[in-house]
Amino acid sequence: MKLARPDVEYRLNDLQGMVYAACRLGAWCFSVQKKLFFTTSPHEQEYHMLLQSGGCLDAAMEKKNYPGLPCIMTGELGLGWIAEWVHLQNGGHLLVILGPMVLKNSSIEESLQRLDQKGLSQHLRRDYMKVLGDVPYVHSESIKNIASMLHFICYEENLGRDSIPYEAIGQAIKEKAKEELPAPENDFARQVAHEEMMLRCLSEGRAPSAYDNSYGGEVQDFHLKDSMRQVKDNLIVFTALCARTAIRSGVNLNAAKTRESEWVRQIEELRGFGAVSRVVQSMYRDFQQMIRQTLEADGLSKAVRDARDYIRMNYTKSLSAEEIARHCGYTEYYLTRKFAKEMGMKLTDYIRSVRLDAAKVMLLTSEKDIQQISEELQFGSRSYFDRVFRQEIGLSPKQFRETRGQGKETI
Repeated sequence: MKLARPDVEYRLNDLQGMVYAACRLGAWCFSVQKKLFFTTSPHEQEYHMLLQSGGCLDAAMEKKNYPGLPCIMTGELGLGWIAEWVHLQNGGHLLVILGPMVLKNSSIEESLQRLDQKGLSQHLRRDYMKVLGDVPYVHSESIKNIASMLHFICYEENLGRDSIPYEAIGQAIKEKAKEELPAPENDFARQVAHEEMMLRCLSEGRAPSAYDNSYGGEVQDFHLKDSMRQVKDNLIVFTALCARTAIRSGVNLNAAKTRESEWVRQIEELRGFGAVSRVVQSMYRDFQQMIRQTLEADGLSKAVRDARDYIRMNYTKSLSAEEIARHCGYTEYYLTRKFAKEMGMKLTDYIRSVRLDAAKVMLLTSEKDIQQISEELQFGSRSYFDRVFRQEIGLSPKQFRETRGQGKETI
């Protein structure tokens, strides 16, 4: 049986500090009876519950008799963890776990939905919404590096990345993954298949399954030294593909290209991997909404469709019903009545709704201050923006940004 090096406990302390400083990833240490010795995680009680509820703690406990190999696990809640058993020189055993983290096949939204299925109260839902917003995103290139580092600290042995297993916890998850994910021959083929599946779902205006909705820009290798530049380039290509898919699905050409330009601008403003997942998911949902509205717009008149598209292309400008009606070639009286009848909301309410959607994205994906966002989206005063945002979202812009964990840097 492989034994850990004598000074492993001291080295583990160093590792925990380094990992948390680098990517805010917490470390956990358990006994064979699942007693928690210590953790460096900021939300000990909540994250401990996520570790248990997701099934990963029990799964890691079952590996006690197979030491010497770390395992990357994703639990039933969709969060990732890295676990390894340490057999000490004195005959004792320690289970070391790093996590939680957001992986490529998971998202914070999915984790919250899965928690909802367990019957969370509104109070607990708010609490977990906040702590889930603090879960770091760990880039796929770094996950196995961290696992290898953990193994070296424990056993002073270099471990190849390909020898580190990945395990989806829960039979239902495994069966669904087998059913929905293709089995390509290599990483490049897997990412291309993933991208094609997302575009196919997008063209139908529907959401991908839990195993297909997380894309982080890894398809094409441009052989660049700057990994962030490579991610941005891939995201820009993917954004263009989403815009092209939207156009083929009937979305107004100018509206789709305008949104594409706006998302490319936001991608270029990214400063770290932490915001990548939020930006790409927001971009995808934006085009998805445009396609869905187009597919559902069979009963809408051309005037109403044109008005809707004009608003989506110009929501950062000062808009009036008179200007929109003039652009569509109708009188203000006629268009406002027709819009309300066909869309089920006033023209001014639709404008506000589009701007609030844009505000949520800007709050989560940019470092602009709230006053600047308010002015760019034509809300005017900060107090008015706060009031409207709170009425629609249930939180102030500041609370929304803090709750969802804006601007985290990860490895």
